[in-house]
Amino acid sequence: MPYQQTQWVPPHSFQQKRLRCLLLGINGAGMTAAAEILNDAGHTVFGMDAGNPTPFPSRNCAASNATSWPADAAAASANSHRFHGTTLLNWDPDAIPADLDVCVSTRAVAADDPLTKALAAQDIRVIALPTFLAEIFAEHRQLCVAGTHGKSTTSAMLTWILEQAGRTPSCFVGAHQLDVDCSGRFRTWASGEPSAAASPLAVIESCEFRSSFLEFAPSVAVITGIERDHFDCFPDAASEDAAFAEFVARAKEGSVLVHRADCSRSVAVARQFFGRSVSFEVCESLEDHSTDSRADWLASRPVASGLSSRCELHHDGRQYELRLSVPGLHNIHNAIAAIAAANAVGVDPEVACQALGSFHGIRRRFELRGHYGGMTLIDDYAHHPTAIRETLQSVRQAFPGRRIIAAFEPHQHARTTALFNDFVQSLALADEILILPVFAAREQVSHLECCRASGRLVKALNSGGGRAFLFASLDQIVSRIDHSGKPSDIFVTMGAGRTNLIHDELTRRLQRNSVA
Repeated sequence: MPYQQTQWVPPHSFQQKRLRCLLLGINGAGMTAAAEILNDAGHTVFGMDAGNPTPFPSRNCAASNATSWPADAAAASANSHRFHGTTLLNWDPDAIPADLDVCVSTRAVAADDPLTKALAAQDIRVIALPTFLAEIFAEHRQLCVAGTHGKSTTSAMLTWILEQAGRTPSCFVGAHQLDVDCSGRFRTWASGEPSAAASPLAVIESCEFRSSFLEFAPSVAVITGIERDHFDCFPDAASEDAAFAEFVARAKEGSVLVHRADCSRSVAVARQFFGRSVSFEVCESLEDHSTDSRADWLASRPVASGLSSRCELHHDGRQYELRLSVPGLHNIHNAIAAIAAANAVGVDPEVACQALGSFHGIRRRFELRGHYGGMTLIDDYAHHPTAIRETLQSVRQAFPGRRIIAAFEPHQHARTTALFNDFVQSLALADEILILPVFAAREQVSHLECCRASGRLVKALNSGGGRAFLFASLDQIVSRIDHSGKPSDIFVTMGAGRTNLIHDELTRRLQRNSVA
């Protein structure tokens, strides 16, 4: 879809004028957050999605009037539904609201879609979500969290720290935050005219996909780590690294870069940064590092126990105790990055550590979805081998001695093929693996090839002594769990696509059984 990259509304107009905004792809996590930001600022928001499924699925909304769509597209304006302040409309040119100021769209919308053509015919400006966010937060001090893994959780942790420190930031996070009950929020100056010293803060999850994060101008930039990913955007590691280098080069004067010290690619990017660079790392003990080689923020003695984790945090000659209410050693890395970023804007480390003790996570990140037939249900967004490994290790640490059944939907054929051996090694950590056909998403790959790619995963896992099965649909996995699951099992779904819907169906079955 062609985007106009010119400024659509100056930031001061955004605050002074009430706008009528249409968001395309409203069911996506990013557009959900954008809708919340706009609603928070008092604007009129309309949303459309080509799939017309349950709106804002991350909220698990059960209200019937919020989950149905108008049956007739021509009657969309009259019979539209509102969800958290957003009017939901059918995906149809006839449903385009009158007098729109701007349309914000995902890049997945095709240029030849009838809706796209109708918007162009009406001379309605259409811009990409990152451009829109850059304009909204242009006068904020932007705390931009980038990296291959942990962006959403680190952004949510940083938002919660600032919230508990009395800073009440704006935020854009790619998942629903349980503690602040939103994924997007808009805050401006408390009173009087804005000034550089009093500029409000905005925590922005900043994705490298198609170099989207280059729209932002960070005052604090965070790189949680860099691994190969987004193979349809970056043909090699060098092009990926160049994008991250450009991201930090766009930082404002006097900015701070927070980066992971044990990630060589992050360190290489940090060496090109013109501002102050701050490193963080997690190690077993201080004896592992000489004083000269230590990171600026060093976590030692990390322990993951049950559904919590803890460590000792060392910075500037002081030691702090960090206790998290979320599981997994990877969350200690996320927490240290968030603490360092918060400190860059003046938050005391002790305050930050205390705040994270009451942080309860985000949706689809080791999300406990309840129980079914005595089984414990967990949903996670993991779709990269590293994230899968960390998730399954966390499950094993939290529930030792229990059988782990993992359902996985590979996301994108290119990623599945390029990281094939890594996927096999990570998935093998589960006792039983139920694999769906690859979810191709934006790729032009046949369903047959998606099935074959997943079949190769199953074959490789079984050849290595694993127990893996290929399933054609979510319904088949639900039936498998319904009939073969045991009361002591841990059932974890993983993937960036639709595997979370398995839990929705299990919940419906529980509700039907309770009524019967």
